[in-house]
Amino acid sequence: KMVAVVALLVGTFLLGGAGAWVVPLNPSLGLSVGGPASLMRNHAALTHGMGSFGATPVPFSSRVSSRRQVGGVLGAKSILNEPTPPNDKVLNAVDKLGRRATVSDLATATGLSIADAQDQLSTLASLTAGTLEVSSDGAIVYSFDKKYRGTLSARSGKRRLQEQFDKVKPVLFYLTKVSFGIALISSIALIFTAIIVIQSSNRDDRDDRRGGYGDRGFGGGGMNMFFGPSYWWGPSPFDFLFYNPYQPYGVNRYRNPSELSFLESVFSFLFGDGDPNSDLEDRRYRAIAQVVRDNGGAVTAEQIAPYMDPDRAYSNADRGAMPDEAFILPAIQALKGTPEVTEDGDIVYVFDELQESAGGGAAALGGMGAREIKALAAAEGISTAGMYDRDDLAAGVSAALAARQGRGAGGVRRPYLEEQEYQFSLATSGQQFGVAALGALNLVGCLYLGNLLASPYIAGKTLVGLLGFVQTIYPALVAYAVAFVAVPVARFFKVKADNAKIEARNRDRASWAYALQKAGGEVQRKLMGAKKLGTKVKVIGKDDIDYSSRESATDQELKDWDKKFGSGS
Repeated sequence: KMVAVVALLVGTFLLGGAGAWVVPLNPSLGLSVGGPASLMRNHAALTHGMGSFGATPVPFSSRVSSRRQVGGVLGAKSILNEPTPPNDKVLNAVDKLGRRATVSDLATATGLSIADAQDQLSTLASLTAGTLEVSSDGAIVYSFDKKYRGTLSARSGKRRLQEQFDKVKPVLFYLTKVSFGIALISSIALIFTAIIVIQSSNRDDRDDRRGGYGDRGFGGGGMNMFFGPSYWWGPSPFDFLFYNPYQPYGVNRYRNPSELSFLESVFSFLFGDGDPNSDLEDRRYRAIAQVVRDNGGAVTAEQIAPYMDPDRAYSNADRGAMPDEAFILPAIQALKGTPEVTEDGDIVYVFDELQESAGGGAAALGGMGAREIKALAAAEGISTAGMYDRDDLAAGVSAALAARQGRGAGGVRRPYLEEQEYQFSLATSGQQFGVAALGALNLVGCLYLGNLLASPYIAGKTLVGLLGFVQTIYPALVAYAVAFVAVPVARFFKVKADNAKIEARNRDRASWAYALQKAGGEVQRKLMGAKKLGTKVKVIGKDDIDYSSRESATDQELKDWDKKFGSGS
């Protein structure tokens, strides 16, 4: 009996699949011993009897799929719990600094606040196994190897997702932009197709009532094909589609190519092309940090005013001095400054944390290879034409980077922060005219269609097919047509108001830059007091490092021994 029971269980297991549940033998299942038919009955009984145990057969493939699903959920949760990796702006700045930087270096290069720069470097070091170097006076330098970007991608799921999204983002953004142009053309096509159908139907009804004139529409000597819908209904916005060889309706508006396609220009006409000052805060604090470093870490409010937003412009009554210095508080908070009083009783602002540097920037190119220098030059938009060997690349790129310190895109040092004014659209004037004309045509056609739908021939009737669909969505067509005209009009006035404010802020900053250049006695006294409190930027070199996270405790002890007794040997 035992052999028969074992054989029965084995057969049942084989017939049930490798993934069938194995349960203890229960007499209530009604198992019997016999041939293949008994095995089939036993398998059915066993499968049915599993209901008493609260279980159902689960195939092996289903368990594998479930494990994959659980793994996918856990993987998604782990990615969500990961720290957010630094963006490309930070990574490019780290490359530019020679992959060795202090917090103040990153803040000066990117325009980040001291706190944000600290967080970004700490996160990058933790994700890429970066090295922390500590000098004898406690200054910290973050160092990264040549393959730190690859390490970041390998260790950060968020970074990998961002890299994949960056690949498809241009396509998605392009499709989003052109969809507005497609929607406009589709709306016009739908509206005027409905107009054609309605007018054709009404004309056929009248021809039938008049009798004998129905064959004169096309090819029977009639002139309807030249007069268009206006023959029966008066002037119509649809008349321009009826070609007249003696009076052409349009000209070619697109002889001059543009960077924007016509479909993209629809989006540009509606919503503009983004904020030209999206990086204003970065530019602001990058410029302030550079001014602070150039002046020894101690500055006056008059030196910062051209880069902030003072409440008013300079006037001769101010005699070059700031009457209210409250505007400088955001800069003090972002860059960890402290107000100090000079011997003459003037207030100056000291930024000690900006005075530590790892010596990166142009000087850091000495430790980079030719390929790295070329990659850095490409990221910075620096041409390397005519530079063939590594020394030429290092010299040329170093000179270009040094010339850009504190300079604008045109290479001219800007004495104040200048905001760019908004443009209504980057599309050409011809494209803008074409989009505006289509928008007006869409609105007029929509109103004309509404007049047809309200006519005695259609009013009160339930339409089917295309006309039924148009009749149903007609309120949405009207709303879209009105919005297409109203949005650009409202944005036009908003752009004018915003540009007026931008012009006023630029004028105020420029006035304080002018006041600084012609500084009077009071301002000169404050500048001299700040100069006395200033210090040079302390460059932390390799020889200044007392501790490195890359070195073991034994290496640290040997290093300390060499520092203490090496000079005497």
